[in-house]
Amino acid sequence: MGAKDWLVEKAGMAVLNQAVLKPYGTMTSLKLDTTARTIEAELELKGETEPLRLHIQEYELRQEGNRAFVVIKSVDTSRAWLTTLARDFAVDKPFELPDSVKKFLPMIL
Repeated sequence: MGAKDWLVEKAGMAVLNQAVLKPYGTMTSLKLDTTARTIEAELELKGETEPLRLHIQEYELRQEGNRAFVVIKSVDTSRAWLTTLARDFAVDKPFELPDSVKKFLPMIL
């Protein structure tokens, strides 16, 4: 892992926990490989007794004007039902990134 990935992991986890995940739980670990375009994360979600493991095997970042999007190309989770749900409703769909996350894009593009 490069210094760039390490920096984005630390800052990204804090920003995601505060700006996106707060109502749902907490991300406890984040591993990012900007070269391979992979993400591994572990989350402690409210109401769950076991952590959720998330593995995005491929993602794409897009910028359109001053808007930024992430597109998940392939995903697995530690919950079979959630993997199926993600594949049906999240894979190949652009999700707009909030401004708090968008400012980190120059570091990972």
